[in-house]
Amino acid sequence: MINVPKGLYAYLEITGNTNSTKLTVTDSVGNIDWVPGIVNQEEYFLLDPQFSVYLESKAEGKFGMKVSWKKIGPFNPSSEPVYPNLVPTVKTSSDCDKGLLIYSNTNVSLTSVRPPSNEPKTNWYMRNTVVFDGRSMDDKLIGNLWQIYESGNHIISSGKYMTLYSFVPSIKADSYALIQDYENVRRFSTYKGVSCFNENLCPVIIDARNGTGAAVRMSRTPHFLEEVDLASSSILTVYTGTVEPSHQLIQYSYVYSNFPFSLKYYFRKKQKLENAQKFNGVFTTYSVDQQIGIIYLSSENLDSNWTNIFDGKSGILASKYLGDSSSDQNVQEIFSGPINDIYRMTLNVKNTGFMGDSTLTVTMSSEGKVVFNEQYNSKQPPPETINANGNKVSINYVTNGSNTTGIFMNFDFSLVNSTDTSVSLFTETTTTPTNYTKETTPETTTKLSSNNFSTLLFIFSFLLFVVFE
Repeated sequence: MINVPKGLYAYLEITGNTNSTKLTVTDSVGNIDWVPGIVNQEEYFLLDPQFSVYLESKAEGKFGMKVSWKKIGPFNPSSEPVYPNLVPTVKTSSDCDKGLLIYSNTNVSLTSVRPPSNEPKTNWYMRNTVVFDGRSMDDKLIGNLWQIYESGNHIISSGKYMTLYSFVPSIKADSYALIQDYENVRRFSTYKGVSCFNENLCPVIIDARNGTGAAVRMSRTPHFLEEVDLASSSILTVYTGTVEPSHQLIQYSYVYSNFPFSLKYYFRKKQKLENAQKFNGVFTTYSVDQQIGIIYLSSENLDSNWTNIFDGKSGILASKYLGDSSSDQNVQEIFSGPINDIYRMTLNVKNTGFMGDSTLTVTMSSEGKVVFNEQYNSKQPPPETINANGNKVSINYVTNGSNTTGIFMNFDFSLVNSTDTSVSLFTETTTTPTNYTKETTPETTTKLSSNNFSTLLFIFSFLLFVVFE
């Protein structure tokens, strides 16, 4: 047990090759950090009144630690409110150099997101910032950003205030805290930040065993949902911006048909989506309603099939700040299929958000020839549904500097007989979609096949064989 005087913090450095069965550091409020057996200068910031280091080993090894007591820097916090029904505020270590006081209408929720794994001294960056349950550093210590990240859940203040402080100022790192009014995430039993920074497939575990769980990804560049692993009875719901029905984009669930109910529990396996889904939103929240779900994300489309047209492909398009007023809402996508195939291409326009000079241009082609080209705006809105036969479609939503609430549509492509000349190249409905409002609730559901028919039939036959044997 090592004492820490009031007004100082202990800077602990651990180095060793301990062959230990247990090596831990326990802070002043009982938070425990497990230290690797082989470690080169692992560093900790520890507050009064004391901390402890525990080493248990049954083999010979090397261990060293150094403790320096340093004066806590100036505490002159800035203050910032968070409100219900708004996206989280994003804060980095340098935002807390002299202290940061957050206050809310209800309670404060904070989730921690780590920097890229290849960034040196990741743990050090995140341990540098500590969080207190109250209005000052004299209130109860909750922990540091690394401990909060490791917990796999957000923290919630007991009252309306939360204070953050960074011991070493001017740290430039990609780790950050997402802070918001607790009312926004009250419905979730677990709520965590997503730490995916490269183009490799990134698994994210969502724990909904004790109620709906969620994970939020903050990114200013698009990302892709590539694979989904859900229990047979679970539903994955994806939101953009705030987590409310009007910001729901799409749902995923398994569908079972033509097989006994009892068999469905045999097929809980990771499912690769037929086509990856692209999300443009800065804040994208993935919610699972029960059991445990795993989603697999990438910063790039690993299979390069996002822009490919094939039979049965479906998905959505949504602006970065859908539902909120912004000029940064542009969406440009071109989907194309094999030149010799003809598809029924369907666009269902849910929201246009037209204001000022914003426009939506849709161009459809068949075998290299344009069969439809139309530009829409606030004076000439698009129909609710646009259908055409072809193998290429271009969708271009441009704000031209106007603040809009963004574009939202879903699409699907189905193969038709390319020699069938009896089908019209273009049809459209006459119902015009309304601009985005809080009452608008998009409903787009994708069913995930649990396995193909032949595999299911083989397993079912095998089970029957075992029973009769």
